[in-house]
Amino acid sequence: MDLTLMNPAASSPAVLRMNAELAAADPRLVQNADLLAAVLAGCGDCIKILDLDGHLQFMSDGGKQVMEVDDFNAIRGCPWPDFWAGEGNDVAKAAIASAKQGVPSRFSGSAVTLKGSPRYWDVQVLPIAGADGVPTHLLSISRDITETRLAREEASHLSAELHEAAMREADSMRRLFESAPSFLCTLEGPHHVVKIVNGAFSRLIGPRASVGRLFRSVLPELEDQQVLKLFDRVYATGEALTGRGELIRLKRFAGEAEEDFYLNFVIQPIRDLQGRITGLFIEGHDVTDLKRAELALRQRELQLQLALSSAEMGVWEAVIVDGRVVATSEDARASFLLGRQSTERPSFETFVAHVHPDDRPSLDRSVEKALDPLGEGHLDVEYRVLSGEDRPERWIHARAQVVAEGQTTRLIGTVRDITAIKDAESQYTLLNGELQHRIKNTLAMVSAIASQTLKGEAILEQRDTFNARLHTLAHAHDLLMGEAQEKGSIREVIETALAPHRAAAAQFDVSGPDLSLSPKQTLSLALAMHELATNAAKYGALSTPNGRVLVNWEQAMSGSDARGFAMRWEEQGGPTVLQPTRSGFGSRLITRVLAADFKGDVKLDYTPGGLICTLVSRFPVDAGP
Repeated sequence: MDLTLMNPAASSPAVLRMNAELAAADPRLVQNADLLAAVLAGCGDCIKILDLDGHLQFMSDGGKQVMEVDDFNAIRGCPWPDFWAGEGNDVAKAAIASAKQGVPSRFSGSAVTLKGSPRYWDVQVLPIAGADGVPTHLLSISRDITETRLAREEASHLSAELHEAAMREADSMRRLFESAPSFLCTLEGPHHVVKIVNGAFSRLIGPRASVGRLFRSVLPELEDQQVLKLFDRVYATGEALTGRGELIRLKRFAGEAEEDFYLNFVIQPIRDLQGRITGLFIEGHDVTDLKRAELALRQRELQLQLALSSAEMGVWEAVIVDGRVVATSEDARASFLLGRQSTERPSFETFVAHVHPDDRPSLDRSVEKALDPLGEGHLDVEYRVLSGEDRPERWIHARAQVVAEGQTTRLIGTVRDITAIKDAESQYTLLNGELQHRIKNTLAMVSAIASQTLKGEAILEQRDTFNARLHTLAHAHDLLMGEAQEKGSIREVIETALAPHRAAAAQFDVSGPDLSLSPKQTLSLALAMHELATNAAKYGALSTPNGRVLVNWEQAMSGSDARGFAMRWEEQGGPTVLQPTRSGFGSRLITRVLAADFKGDVKLDYTPGGLICTLVSRFPVDAGP
């Protein structure tokens, strides 16, 4: 119960006086003073608050009467154990030490009042914990049991044991009720007055007063949700009702919107000894998280079904034990795509029988690789399914994930018909070959025209340079056509362009990751490498036996230049290099075309030790496969 809910305006003079006394003892206790005073005002027990060293700080009115205390100020701050003589003094000190450590203590003993009247007391010493859980004060409750003690001494030992056992059982039942994970509530009478609730029920409905109030006033939002009608029905008929995953809307916090809760509950009648219904008992569980997870799972299943249907995919599964497929299953679309006959039952043998014989070895290798414990556990394979039942031969793309479950391994995956894609690839390959043939014929024709047109010894060097550039362009086209005109390998482009100059292979040091280039980048890089190598052979490092050329590139993968690209051509050991007086075709090709195709900057440094060409791209180069 929240002590702050008590109304200060309803406090009696005794309450106000106790507030003042509590404030004098410790201001932190004032916030609980109203409730404490209301509970203790008529209590006949001697209830005291001690500091952690056992000094008196506060005594209830009932305690003052039973202890015959006329002026509490006369004993305020006195050591409480001093009121106990002999052995009782040691027991009291031990109780204080125990409670100070957070462990409640209880004992019985004799002590006289301030006016000398002998009394026998039942005493509890309990810790009062602060917000951090550490005791700040001690609570001592002394009950005058002088008369009852005499009665107990006359009672039989068996009665005492039964009484104590009953007390323990009642306390155990109370704790069990309070700490039960399910929410519990008892209602009394036909108007359903709340009598008892446990912690789970309080957490469910939020911070609101409930005990002693009509259920409909505690949870008015349930008025229109048929819940109260269920209570009336059980109370009238005496028949229990059960709800499973029922939607209940609760406004748990003032000023906030109602929340949806899903509850499992049972409403049962409570009967008296004559069998008459006197109330209701409600027990249940909050299954909101479970219900939401179930709804989310259904939604994901529906989304998956829609996705598979849109992609025209089938789902299949294979169970593998000790490397052998022992069971397979698939949905209707997978059965159709895998060529399953309408009369065939799913099995691994019938599946293999429909795979094209030429594709079975690659399928076996793919499955073996997927099941390798050291592998990634993925299956990705394409194969043909034989024709049957008016269905032509088709290409299938199968993908799966390996799921290990003890000694059992499962392959769970999808299949998709890629026949149209394969047909398109075949047509594309055919057209690509025809295009490559025509480009070669065109380049050959251009070379022949140049040879016929550019005759004479005076332009022999220019004619050879033109043919070399044309030859490099043709090789670059070969690389592109071999990659289906989508990408080129940077290493292969460089190696091909440098091949005519590799008479002394040791003169080249080429290093860098293999990356993919666009068609425009492939052509411009091949021509740039040819121009640099030709220039080096005429005037630079390749013109001497000891000269070397270092070609390296890298791709940044982190930081502000993530995936930026940089390339460097550096000549060493050649003749002294001088800055050219004019810019030729080769330098313009490198500084303009290469820079534009790579969306970057190109710089030519004519250092005395040799030419250095650097390319820095402001945009990433697509990573290779």
